[in-house]
Amino acid sequence: MTQNHRQKSWIRAYQAATGMTYLSARRRQLHWPSLAEVMEEHPQLSNFGIGVFDAHRKPASRRRTELAATREQLRREEHLVAETALWLRDHVTPIKTPTANSYGVKHLIHNATGVYMHNGVFIASALIVGYPFRYDEPNVLFGMSQRDLNKLR
Repeated sequence: MTQNHRQKSWIRAYQAATGMTYLSARRRQLHWPSLAEVMEEHPQLSNFGIGVFDAHRKPASRRRTELAATREQLRREEHLVAETALWLRDHVTPIKTPTANSYGVKHLIHNATGVYMHNGVFIASALIVGYPFRYDEPNVLFGMSQRDLNKLR
């Protein structure tokens, strides 16, 4: 049984947001997936966000080339992804309904911490932590507490 009440309350919030059992939610929070696992699960995830910039105006070959290049950029930012994931876990509670836009939240975090990150870095971090999500290409909507996000303003 954990003595860390903050961690326990976060696991309870995660459990409520995802519908998992407490034990599964606790296990998920103790053993986060790696960036490589998240990128494998989300093949369009890149440093830009989901997909590539202005994709509908580019031929398929150029989209594939740009996606490969921006995915490599994201892999090089693994340390920032891990730091952001820890920060998110400590400051933003998960909720069930994905309404927080990744691009807007990334700017809130930049204002709160002074650390700039690309949209894809933020998205990868939030996916690692396990927030409920919904694609809204090139951004992602996450289930994050609006009260906690308002504290960052």
